[in-house]
Order: sequence, then C-alpha cells, then structure tokens
Amino acid sequence: MITMVIDGRKSLFGTIVGHANGQGTNNEPHILLSDLGQRVLDNEVPKIHQIYPEVEVWRVAMMPDHIHLLLWVSQTLPKGKHLGMVIRGFKTGCSRAWWQLQDEAALSGKTPSTTAAVPLAAPSAAAVPKASPSAAAVPKAAPSAAAVPKASPLGNRPVLYESGYHDRIINKPGMLENIKRYMQENPLRACIRRECSRLMERQLHLWIGGREYAAFGNLFLLKYPIKKQVFFHRKDPKTGQPTEQTNDYLNEHDRLLRIAEEGTVLVTPGISKGEAIVVEDAIKAHLPLILLQKEPIGEYWKPAKSRFYACAAGHLLILSPWVIDSSSDYASFHQLNDYAREICEATEMRIIGYQNLTRAIKRNER
Repeated sequence: MITMVIDGRKSLFGTIVGHANGQGTNNEPHILLSDLGQRVLDNEVPKIHQIYPEVEVWRVAMMPDHIHLLLWVSQTLPKGKHLGMVIRGFKTGCSRAWWQLQDEAALSGKTPSTTAAVPLAAPSAAAVPKASPSAAAVPKAAPSAAAVPKASPLGNRPVLYESGYHDRIINKPGMLENIKRYMQENPLRACIRRECSRLMERQLHLWIGGREYAAFGNLFLLKYPIKKQVFFHRKDPKTGQPTEQTNDYLNEHDRLLRIAEEGTVLVTPGISKGEAIVVEDAIKAHLPLILLQKEPIGEYWKPAKSRFYACAAGHLLILSPWVIDSSSDYASFHQLNDYAREICEATEMRIIGYQNLTRAIKRNER
C-alpha cells in the first residue's frame, strides 16, 4: 500500500459527502472528486501499469487531501528500475495535471467550476485498469465536484504532493483484507468523525481478539491496518544500565516516532521508563497511539488533561481490560504487554456495528 499526501494537507482532490448512517443508500459516504481528482484517477493512475506492466493497480482510495494505492508487483522490475521511480513518475504526472488545470483556467479567464458534475468511478476506491483476479471489486460512485486551486503565477510551479511517500509491504496473514477494508471505509470514518464525535469518547464494552475492554478516545485507531507494539525492558539485557540511556533505545525511539508519523499506530501500556517516554513524545507530536492501562474505565472516568485533549483530537485511544491479573504489579504489567501484542495482531474487532449507527447516535444524544 502506497500513501501520498497533498502538500499542506489541502483538500484538492474533492469533498466527502453523505452521512454516517447512509450505508446502502444514496447518502452513503463517498468522495465527490474535483476536476483535479478526476484527472488523477482517469489519466495518471492508469499510466502506472501502462509504463510499468509489472505493476498492477489493485485498488485506489482517494480522499480530499491524500491518496492510497494498493499495488501488486507481479514481476521483477527492469534492471535499474525500482518502486521509488514508479511513484516519482506518478507524482510528477499528478503535478503536471494540476499545472495544466491552472493554465486552462488562466487562459479561459475563469475559475474552475466547483459545482459542475463530473462522472465518477467510485466512492471509497476508484476504478482502475484491469487487475489480478484477486483484486476486490469496487462500487460505483456519485458525480463529483470540488474546488481546484486558482492558476499559479507564470513560472511558479509548486509540486502537488509532500516529499516522499509511505509504503507498506503486505506480508502477514489477514493483512491484505485489513488494508482493503481500511481503504474502502475511509469516507465512512471521515463522516463519523464529523457527525458522531461523542461515539469516539467512551465505550464500556468493546471486544478485541476475544477479550473485553473499556475504552476512551478514538475507537477508529483500532481499525488502522498497521500497528506496532512499543516494548522496552527497564534495564538493557546486555549492559544492565537503564534502557532509555542506551544508544539502541534512542535509535528505536526515533524509529517508532517516524513510523507513527507515516501512519502506524503505536500500542503500549507505557510501563517502563522507555515506553513512557515514547508515549509522552507521541502525545506531544499528535501521533496515533493506543495506550493500555490497569486502572478501570468507568462511566464517569476521564484521563488527565493532556491525554483527554489527545483523545478529543483523535490521536489517542485508552483501553482498560475488564479482566486482568491483579495478584501483583509484575503480573498485571506482564499481562498488559501481552494484550498489547494481541491488539497488534488482531484481525477482528467489534467496536460498534455501522448498521446500528442511528440507534447509537440517539443513545449518545440522551
């Protein structure tokens, strides 16, 4: 899976429309593509397979400010070629499409329309060139419309995307289906975040991998396809010195924050000093984090101020298992780390049925 983000997180590809409880209706959440989004979908995505026949596009998910591509590299690329070249060519083509739209607007003396309907191929995953038989079928979507930026001054050619991209090799059982589901549900999650913020605060009965938890924060972090457990011993096994004082720890700390910036959700109870440092640094940097704790989460429980705001902003989910070994601190801490590993590996999580959103919204409004 490849993810590319528009520079400055500008919503140039379109607008999310529909309602969270509109599944299976004309109000199902989907993206209305802008002129730029439509051009990227129709012209630039197919070029990947045309130029590199070894690379098949299995699925496309466009959001207003970013795009996901699910690629299958079916054969070894030609000598001297690599995936970075494929993505660089795609990003360059998208930037040129953006410049062309700006030039067309400048020549016509008009601002690109924000209301003209354009036929669209898909809501959460766009139509792509014919792919491998295992590629999932993608539904059709509604017409699109969204603002395209005004023409840039002559000679000023900013790139469309942020530098770099995030890539994730899919190599674990169940991971492919998790990725597909994550891509397909992008517009739905956006609508739920917009309409049902109270559903993301507290859930007292939550099943993950066969265990029951209470939760406070952004439940949708559980739906992210890539998670990484943060685990450090209190002392370095080799030297016996505090782990957080070693060079190995500093390197791993930086790596964890870097992959979190790229979209990986960190999962930890934050028990050892090394884990606690990662937790606090992730919260300060607004990075996705799932934090397990021994303390129960009841109906009126709330986290400390910084963690409360991180939950409200959607960066943090706090979980408390209903059953935990309380015979000693060592036993409970050991168990929490085991649970953190389970959460990273879990492929099925029962948060709240999307088909019951209307009922849940009403219940939360009381």
